[in-house]
Amino acid sequence: MMQRMTAIETAIEQGNLAAIQEAIASGLEIPAEALALAAELGRIQIVEALIAAGVEVNQGDSEGWTPLMAAAGGGHTAIVEKLLAAGANVNAQTVFGLTPLMAAAAKGQTATVKQLIAAGADLNAKDQNSWTALVWALDGKHADVVAVIKAARAHSLGP
Repeated sequence: MMQRMTAIETAIEQGNLAAIQEAIASGLEIPAEALALAAELGRIQIVEALIAAGVEVNQGDSEGWTPLMAAAGGGHTAIVEKLLAAGANVNAQTVFGLTPLMAAAAKGQTATVKQLIAAGADLNAKDQNSWTALVWALDGKHADVVAVIKAARAHSLGP
């Protein structure tokens, strides 16, 4: 597993789509971690190839960190869109309770925060410290994200 992941990891880091396509075509089992790495690095063509090859979009690492969380934290909106379309869980949580929305909010990814909210992200989800995405945005001093989340919360509460 480690050697296989290392070769695939190297191909992803280098953006070597041909090597990934060759690995898929040869029937090599692609580790689920490969999709999270490609999502984190913004390698959209590799993400598309891995999704098409059937790599599980909701498979997290040992702490539950999913490809959607990796893409959200990196602000890779096109990849977030692809993952959501492939069935990624917008409200997945790590063992620490972190969600894709919290990952995006903590990094000040305003467009991604809007995208996740539109996809049904739970604005009130709490991590193990009872922090919500709003608290993560406040902690990071991301005023734009704070405004987006507050507006969405107000809208969800109704008149």
